Amino acid sequence: MIATTRARAIRSALFGSYLFRVNPLGTETAEMRAQWRAILKEQYDAIARSAALVQGTDPQRVVPDWVCDWIGQHGSENPKAVASFVQMRDLTHAVTLAADADDVRQLRDALSVHLRVGRGGFFECVTGFCDGLWAKLDVNRHEEVERASAAGDAISKTLMRLEQIGKHVRLVSLNASVEAARVGDAGRGLGVIAVEFKTLAEEIQMLATTARTEIATMAGEKNNSNVATSTKNLPLMSVTAHQTQ
Repeated sequence: MIATTRARAIRSALFGSYLFRVNPLGTETAEMRAQWRAILKEQYDAIARSAALVQGTDPQRVVPDWVCDWIGQHGSENPKAVASFVQMRDLTHAVTLAADADDVRQLRDALSVHLRVGRGGFFECVTGFCDGLWAKLDVNRHEEVERASAAGDAISKTLMRLEQIGKHVRLVSLNASVEAARVGDAGRGLGVIAVEFKTLAEEIQMLATTARTEIATMAGEKNNSNVATSTKNLPLMSVTAHQTQ
C-alpha cells in the first residue's frame, strides 16, 4: 500500500490532466469524464490511507494495530517523509476537488503544484521510506534468529544434562538390583526401589529424546516459514509491499 503511493500520485496527475486538457480526438462523454473522476477519487483515497499509515493509523482498520504502531514508529523517526506523504495527500485532494467542480483554472493550478512536488523528490521519499521499513524488518528478523539460536543452545544444554541424569539414575538402579539380589529376601524392598529407578531412568531418556525430536521439527518448520514469509506479505509487508513503481 505505502509503496504504491508513487504510482497513485502519477495516476492522479494523469487522470487530472485528462479532465483538464482538450481531447484532440473529440469531446469525451459525460460518462467517461465521470469515470475519470471516480478513478481520481480512488487514487486520493489510497494516498490518504498511506499518509495515515505512515503516522501509525489505518482509517479502514484492516492493518493490525501492532503493524500500524511499527510503521508509525518508523514515521516518527522520519518526519520529513511523513510530511511529504501528507503534502501529496493534500495536493491530490485539491486536484480531486477541482475536477469535481469542473473548474479549469483551479484544476490547472492544482495540477501544476502536484506535478512539481511529485517530480521534486516525492517519489524518492516514498522509496526511501519503504527501504527503511525493509531494513528494519531485516534487523528485527536477524535479532529474532539470534534470540532463537541462544534459546536453542540453552535448551540443548538442559536436555544434555537431563540425559546425563537419566544415565546416572539407570546406573544407580542397576547397582541397587545387584545389591538386592546379593542379600536375598532382605533386599526385596531395595529391589522394588531399583525397578522404580529403572522406570524413572527410561522415562527421563524418553522425554529427552522426544523433546529433541520436537525441537528439530519446530526448527525445520521455522526455517520453511521464514522462506515463505520473505516471498509473501507481514501483516507488515502486505501493507508495505517492496515495489519500485
